[in-house]
Amino acid sequence: MILLSVLVSGCVSDPAVFNTKHVDASEVAAVKTVFAATSRKASGDPAQMFSEERSKALSYVELEVGIPKGHRPGRVESATTEPDPAKHFTLVNRRSIAGEAALRRDLNRELGRLPAGERELFVFVHGFNNSFPSGVFRQTQMLTDFGAQVVALNYSWPSASRPEGYVYDRDSAIFAQDGLVDVLRLAVSTRAEHVTVFAHSMGSLVTVQALRSLVTAGDRRTLTGIDTVVLAAPDVDIDVFDAVITDIGPNRPREFAVLVSDNDRALNLSSTLRGGHPRVGQSETAAFLQERGIIVLDVSDLDGGGHETFAGSQALIEMVRSDALRQTFDSAAQNQQTATVVNDAGDAASLLILLPTRMLSSVGGDGSQAPIRIEN
Repeated sequence: MILLSVLVSGCVSDPAVFNTKHVDASEVAAVKTVFAATSRKASGDPAQMFSEERSKALSYVELEVGIPKGHRPGRVESATTEPDPAKHFTLVNRRSIAGEAALRRDLNRELGRLPAGERELFVFVHGFNNSFPSGVFRQTQMLTDFGAQVVALNYSWPSASRPEGYVYDRDSAIFAQDGLVDVLRLAVSTRAEHVTVFAHSMGSLVTVQALRSLVTAGDRRTLTGIDTVVLAAPDVDIDVFDAVITDIGPNRPREFAVLVSDNDRALNLSSTLRGGHPRVGQSETAAFLQERGIIVLDVSDLDGGGHETFAGSQALIEMVRSDALRQTFDSAAQNQQTATVVNDAGDAASLLILLPTRMLSSVGGDGSQAPIRIEN
């Protein structure tokens, strides 16, 4: 129990709340729209909207989220009591959506506002110990800081949103897979030209179980309609993951990436609780993942390489916004080269990219590990 307490205390801060008082768009720096589908039951508390209780039926909402004028990249400035729009993420507007068909229409409307060829739907699945507002605010922070021009769809599963709820959350992650299956089917049925699924921590378990359900159902259309899957610090058993990847076979998304770290305290302790059996998000799984066609991004040396590095690292944000990450990866995939990008500040932060073994072989290599280190 001592180890469990340490584990859960290292994941996220106290769950956030929404504002109950009206906030005008003029009071915030910017407003981002996030659509949400949730397998949580509705809450009578407007500061939460949805509770930790599980619902077999999905609910849908459209949220306009205000970013505070004092926002710092990599941070989610949230509050546990009534938020101050000058300092915290807040809601400018909220609207219930009456069913899946109505949500599809709304998503298509927003996708139609993006240029042809750039109509991307970004599905985010939060991790352990997240309230409904926490997951929404995290996705909004990512949209803002990474400069993503996408339509955002948040899948919120029934986390207990408290540290001692780790075991409850593990059960909820299994329960929530059916809801995510429905969300993924909806996503690929829209007019999106690119569908990306990004899952963090225990949300990766929800995601891989949903992918397995699609395989079991023989739903190749949905599997092949997902273009990119990214699992950040996945708190998933390595054997469970291997079984899912084997089941998916050739129907996997074109780009499948996993963010790993040696320095993720939460995952290291999660592994310890299981007798040392590795979690997919630990760096020791890199070669295993490469052999199975997975792109590995090792963030051990990025701003401490902790559990929230995927969204909280200013170095990573700069790499993405400058397009250095994408350009370096494309160059490496084509030429099997080692490339370095150094910023003016000369910071020591670096990201290690490990290409899948089959990709290395296809460009004329011998299939051995070829590291690409990006320094920022």
